[in-house]
Amino acid sequence: MRFPASQSDGEVDCTIIICTRNRSRELERTLKWFERVTVPAAWKVEMIIADNGSEDNTQQVIENARHCVMDIRRVYEARPGKSRAQNTAMRSASGRVLLFTDDDVEPAPNWIVEMATPLLNGECDAVAGRILLGDELRRDWLERMHEIWLAGFPVLAEETPELVGASMGIRRSVFERIGEFDEELGPGATGFGEETLVWLQMRQAKMRIKPVNKTHVIHHPDESRLLRSSWLAAAARYGETRAFMMHHWEHTRFRCPRLKAGIVRLKLLIRGFLAGRSEPGQEGCPAWEMSYRVELESLARFPLQARRPRLYPKCGLQRIGHRSNGRE
Repeated sequence: MRFPASQSDGEVDCTIIICTRNRSRELERTLKWFERVTVPAAWKVEMIIADNGSEDNTQQVIENARHCVMDIRRVYEARPGKSRAQNTAMRSASGRVLLFTDDDVEPAPNWIVEMATPLLNGECDAVAGRILLGDELRRDWLERMHEIWLAGFPVLAEETPELVGASMGIRRSVFERIGEFDEELGPGATGFGEETLVWLQMRQAKMRIKPVNKTHVIHHPDESRLLRSSWLAAAARYGETRAFMMHHWEHTRFRCPRLKAGIVRLKLLIRGFLAGRSEPGQEGCPAWEMSYRVELESLARFPLQARRPRLYPKCGLQRIGHRSNGRE
């Protein structure tokens, strides 16, 4: 592989952004894994950890973190919400390329090189990396929908692969065109969708998104995510996110949402009766039930969103009223 050289001695080639909140143990493990990740000698790389109001020893973990060739620093964002934390980190970042990952991943040794090189060489505007689930999460009942909700993407689509926050890279210049992450989306807000909207906007703008299959991260979310109660809570957040997207970005018009919700609720009751009772404390939730509950929540939330003025032009590249920060 041809490593691109820095454009100037003082320029930062790549900024890695990790957002975290009260997960110091997971973060410490991830930072240890990053110690084995290769950084080419000609590159200047920094890592910014966005502390989203942590009340544990996250600050100490970051201060103790060391990497032989990569600077690691903390930015603090007290307002809750991953999108807010990411935006704060981006404003502080110096890299031409921004790589995003989570505080509970195990990156492959070639992760930085393989993710950043196509962006630094100008081959594309964004990259999507493979995301594998940790072995501790493997269950016989897992379906593809479960894996997606756990951010598991072991195989990437060749055409405009979806951007997922656990392993993605975006050229800084992209955000000058589409604005920052929407702070009403993502964990701490609706729960999901902040990187999905960026992906949709990039597709709308005909930007180039490349799959990177030569590297991966292993995702290690807490095993409590496998509980039925967690799937149901996630379904509610997906539904809320979907309602936001339908009204504000897609400009969907619904007729009789209450009637449609009643039909979905009846289907859910009938199928649930036939399937038998499930306890919230047990692992697993059928994919069909998750889908129904997402639909129900989106139908319930849509009228609330529809009362608000739309925040985007239809399939718009920027939120109405967005102002560029002037950085390239």
